[in-house]
Amino acid sequence: MVFINSISYFLPKKKVSNQEVITDYNRYVSTNELETEDGIFGKTGVKIRYQSDLSITAKDLGAYAAQQLFDRNSIDRSDIQALIFISDALDYKGPSTACILQSKLDLPKSILAFDILHGCTGWIYGLSLAKALIHSKQVDTVLVITADIPRRVIHPEDIELSALFSDGGAATLISNSPSGKDQNMTINDFDFGTDGKGRKYLYTERSASKDPADITWLSQFKDIPSGLIGGRLRMNSDKIFLFALRIVPLLTKNILRKHNLKLEDIDYFVYHQANGTMLEYLRKRMKIPKEKFIISIENIGNTVSSSIPIALYQLMQKTEIPRESKILVAGFGIGFSWGGTVLTLK
Repeated sequence: MVFINSISYFLPKKKVSNQEVITDYNRYVSTNELETEDGIFGKTGVKIRYQSDLSITAKDLGAYAAQQLFDRNSIDRSDIQALIFISDALDYKGPSTACILQSKLDLPKSILAFDILHGCTGWIYGLSLAKALIHSKQVDTVLVITADIPRRVIHPEDIELSALFSDGGAATLISNSPSGKDQNMTINDFDFGTDGKGRKYLYTERSASKDPADITWLSQFKDIPSGLIGGRLRMNSDKIFLFALRIVPLLTKNILRKHNLKLEDIDYFVYHQANGTMLEYLRKRMKIPKEKFIISIENIGNTVSSSIPIALYQLMQKTEIPRESKILVAGFGIGFSWGGTVLTLK
């Protein structure tokens, strides 16, 4: 069996309220349309999101989350045999950011370390690969770090994006044995899907080798704090909503079928915290009881690859969950990609 032993997460100090989102928006856009705090919350289900300093990278947020995990659980770093870093904001095209994290976290030089360039489904991919490494007896213990800084690639005039996304990181320790703590969960079978035709509905333009940023393009954004030097996030919200409406119920059905379970056999559902309003719509559509359906986005925002482990950690901290309880976890979004599994509390 393969176990999630513990989870930790880290959010930057700076909080951004709905009013601050509106203020930033009004600096760049002249319009007669009045944006309100209630209007933003109604569209996104978010009241607070977090923003990192420009000197901080996604790697740093992930390292902070890992350090908290080590300190809180008295983890011996020498036991870690593999490190997987998941983000869509790597430090460099080369070397691997995971290699840099090995040094930053003072992990053994004998470890396997690699990056996964991924977003909304990234944590699910990390679980799957960690389980495969352990199940094949290549390693006994894997540290999965997820971290993203989406606010760095958002123009304030794109208020829907600015209202939704949050910077953050998470660390998850996975091994071949339980740790003796109450967070232990076994990882069961996975279901995945990909449709690259959806790539144009959520992407970061001018961010890599495909039509890279040039001086002319960058000069438009000299008055933006980040300068959008890492590109600009673009999203077609209608297409994303339709994608989620089509895929999430199907993904849930496939995961249940793979485990020979019914909807009522699941004790909690923890999906990628994409949008609070969207999640509530999906909950009603799938007829999942409110008390079983976790929406944690209100005071955190959409932290991309870290949203599921953060929501899962909060669930475990706030709720006394009986052993053998089943938690369905699923990611969906940019790519288009989707995937999920069932965790069983031990």
